[in-house]
Amino acid sequence: MYLENFYSIKPPYSSTQEECFLWLSEAHHIAQKDRHDTTEGYLKLFHRVGCTQGQIGRRYFFTSDLSEGDWDHKQIYPVHASARGATMQQRHEFFHKTVKKLFDDIYEERPFPNDIIHVSCTGYISPSAAQLTALKSKKPVTVTHSYHMGCYGAFPALRMASGFLANQEILGNKKSVDLVHTELCSLHLNPQDSSLEQLVIQSLFADGCIAYSMTHEAPKQGFKLLSLYEELIPETSDAMEWMVSDWGMKMTLSKDVPSMVGSKVRDFTFRWLKDRNYNIDHIQKNAIFAVHPGGPKIIDQVKEKLELREDQVAASRELLRERGNMSSATLPHLWQKILNDDKVPSGTPIISFAFGPGLTICAGYMEKL
Repeated sequence: MYLENFYSIKPPYSSTQEECFLWLSEAHHIAQKDRHDTTEGYLKLFHRVGCTQGQIGRRYFFTSDLSEGDWDHKQIYPVHASARGATMQQRHEFFHKTVKKLFDDIYEERPFPNDIIHVSCTGYISPSAAQLTALKSKKPVTVTHSYHMGCYGAFPALRMASGFLANQEILGNKKSVDLVHTELCSLHLNPQDSSLEQLVIQSLFADGCIAYSMTHEAPKQGFKLLSLYEELIPETSDAMEWMVSDWGMKMTLSKDVPSMVGSKVRDFTFRWLKDRNYNIDHIQKNAIFAVHPGGPKIIDQVKEKLELREDQVAASRELLRERGNMSSATLPHLWQKILNDDKVPSGTPIISFAFGPGLTICAGYMEKL
């Protein structure tokens, strides 16, 4: 199987990390009206616990709310009127309206595939934007929803797509499957929750949208998909959660997640590659490691435990700095970045990692064409 035809849509609004901190600090100050914490006090907290401007330079959003001032007219975060922001229903209505336009833009000129897999963990409405767009196709398009998987969401979608293409006896002769990620993480902040855990989370996430195709035939530019693997880490189920709440999705994230991942990633990787008879020494020395940049410490742990060079994880750090954490859309953006990098030659092994609730470790082995 092959991955090709990457197409990303950059959200229309953006802020530097410092501008995000200023907005968040002002929002928390207004929302916590019964406390004496100042905007300046919250800003100091964000600088202490959040990702720095050097680690995340800029984040992009599909809502214009994430800027200072004009708090009475914000669509999602009118914190003077509602300290926790808009209701879950209002946030999902915004998601649906935005994503419908994104799907229309994606398929304005892109040919319809046999299947569309819609990947998201930030909004769910049925019929979905993917289904409404598929109805515009002159030929039947099957839509499958791969929802609520978190930051590793690309991997279940890849497994689905490969199964759709391979299982011709049952599903028929399919030529291509599109995977479309729409993540609007900016819809799920709660300015009334100022715990340190939530401040860390609010310093990380951004919005992202990207589409790409899986096909049987080798493209001129793309990746050959060689292997996918996934495991749950025992005794870590309470380390990360992503749940529906009254006021947006709520994430919980233990500060120990990087070390939990680090304690398992070497054994996981070597066992996976050995079981599939791949040359571990060759991969370790020559591969680009596309690590989902859930945060800088995750990249550090993978680099240290697998004894990698800095250049092997440089693309992950660069994407985190350029875009922040876009949940499931992050890794496909990273693949697109590697694909468009002329300094990465054809034949380069690409080892991808992503992590999410469970705790789940997902990995993939591809080769750049």
